[in-house]
Parts: sequence; structure tokens; C-alpha cells
Amino acid sequence: MGIAVNHRSSHLVFWLLALCLLSSLAGCRKKETEATITGDPGALEVATLEVQARPFVATVPVTGTLVSRATVTVKAETTGRLLKFIKQEGDTVTAGEAVAWVDDENYRLTVRQDQTAIQVAEAALARTRVAAEHTTSELERARNLLKSGGITDRDLKSAEVAQRDAAAQVALAEAQLAQARAVLEAAEKRLRDTVIRAPIGGVIEQRFVNPGAYVEAPTPMFTIVDNQRLELESPVPSADLAQVRQGQRVTFEVNSYPGTVFEGSVIEMNPALDPATRSARVRIAVNNAGSRLRAGMFAQGQVLTGVEQRAIVVPAAAVYRSAGTASDAYAFVAENGKAVRRAVDVGRETNGQLEIRGGLKAGDRLIAERRVELADGVHVAPGK
Repeated sequence: MGIAVNHRSSHLVFWLLALCLLSSLAGCRKKETEATITGDPGALEVATLEVQARPFVATVPVTGTLVSRATVTVKAETTGRLLKFIKQEGDTVTAGEAVAWVDDENYRLTVRQDQTAIQVAEAALARTRVAAEHTTSELERARNLLKSGGITDRDLKSAEVAQRDAAAQVALAEAQLAQARAVLEAAEKRLRDTVIRAPIGGVIEQRFVNPGAYVEAPTPMFTIVDNQRLELESPVPSADLAQVRQGQRVTFEVNSYPGTVFEGSVIEMNPALDPATRSARVRIAVNNAGSRLRAGMFAQGQVLTGVEQRAIVVPAAAVYRSAGTASDAYAFVAENGKAVRRAVDVGRETNGQLEIRGGLKAGDRLIAERRVELADGVHVAPGK
């Protein structure tokens, strides 16, 4: 009876051991399956993106202050007390418009005096012409009398001298009349100068005098700025100069109109570099058709240097460069769960995006961040 019990116990122990073994194997297989699904738990989590070919607009950044191509400081050309100044700072003027007036009483009196002097000179000229005509007649008469023996040679010579003297008197009177007219023209100009006009159209930027002030040449009166002819002057680093060409389109913004994009075009590049900054000054003609821009505004924008329809473009932050240059540049791609270092040929950079001319292709899985832990062969996994 005891033997039968022991036999049953042995079978029971055997089946219990077998059941435990099967449970253990199932647990191991479950853990192995979970590990396969979740990947290597020791892998470095990184942000990745798929490299794609897409259009790339290449630009060169520009910053600077808008300046007027026509800024004129008008100065007084006459002497006297300023009677009237009808324009204020910020007012618009047209070319030739009268802006201020200087007391002209003395200049009017001078003009009348010179006009009278002309009348005197004209009368003197008329008198000398009459005398010249008389001496000419006397000379002709003397020649006829000499033929008939009525006068001597001496008398003829006297008549000839009188005729030459009369002609000289006429020439002198004509010169005096011309001189009087020139004096009058000068006096009339001084009278016109008492009215101070705008030499160009634009805006009164600054007034230097007020009515009642005594002015004389060359007292500054006011400054005119033509905001219709504005330019943006910007330094461009020597490394970017090869991309910039005359006539290229420029877009920019100013703080006064946030979100509004203005346009211009490159008109000139300084042929010499600034030795201190290793940059050249680029002049950009600005389109101010809406008259919203003003000289002195600070502008930020870019020169549109070209468009590549199918370019490999990646975030600049994903590329390792020596001191920010293109030399020895490289990036990491994820392949089969590992980081693989790729040397890349760097092209143009715009707004944080970098053109890659070699080393990456469409479809590559780029590691889009720089990590200290990254190295060739490090196990990586896509970040959550």
C-alpha cells in the first residue's frame, strides 16, 4: 500500500517539474519577443528625419539703413532778414516751389536804380550815334572840297580824326550800355535770391532758421530728403560676394511695418573690401512706390541669388562644421539601428537650412540633432 503511494507521488512531482519548466520557457520567449519589439533598451534616442529633394531658394542676408539718393541742404544766397518761412519739418515740397522769403526792399531799390542807369546809357549811346553820323557827313564833305581846292589836306585830316573819335565814342557808349545791363541782371538775380525755392521735390527733413532771423550766404536754411529715391546700403561678407550680381532681386522688412515685405534690386557693389570687416558695401535701389518708407529706417532682408529645383536641403543644426565653415563637414545618418558618419559637401545656407551638394541622398534617415554621445557605430533609436 505504501509502495503505491510513493509511485503516485513520483508521477506528481514529475508533472509539477515539467509544468514549471514550460512556464519558465514561455516567460523567456515573452521577454525575448518584447525585447525584439521595443529594440535595444541601451540605444541612444535621437530625432531623425527623411532626407528629401526639394526646391531651394538661395539668399544672401543684408542689413542696413535706408538712405536717400537725393538729400540737399539749401543755403541762403543773399543777405537780409527772413520775413516768411511757410513750410514745417515733415512737409512735402515740389521742385521749384517757394519756401521762404528774405526782405527784398533794398534789392528792389537797387534794381530800379540800375534800370535808370540803363536809360542813361541808352540816351548817351543815342547822342554819340548822332555825333558820329554828323562827323561822317563832314568827312564826306571835306573830301569833296579837297577835290575842288576849297580846303587843305590838314582840314581833311582833322575831319578824319573827328570821324574816328565819334566812332570810338559810339563804341564806348555801347560798352557802357552793356555794362549797365549786366549790372541790372546781377541786381535782378539778387532780388530773385530773396525768394528761397526747393531745388528738388521731397520732404523738409530739418529747418535751421525761423522768421525774423538775419541770414547771409551761406547760411543753412533747410534740408530736403527725396524719399522716392531710396537706397539700402549693406555690408556683405567676402565669402558671399561671389553669389551677388547686379540686378538681383532683394526683399526686406522694416520695423515700422512688421510683416510687410518691400522689394529692391542690387545696383552696385563696392570693388574694394573693408580691411577691418572683410566685407564689401552693396547698394540696393529700393522701390518706394507707396511712399511708406523713410530715409533712416533700419532694414533686414536678403538678396535672392538663385533657385535650385531639386536640392538636398537639411537643417544646418544637423551638420557638424569646423568653426561654422564648410571644411571637414559631416553628418550622421541612422542605418540598421546604428549611427553612421557621412562626410558632406556643404553648399549655400539660408534661414537655418543648408544645401548639401554631396554625401547625402534622398531617402537617407538623417539624425537631425547634434549630440555629444553620437559617434560612428553608436546604437541609436528614433526618439519618442
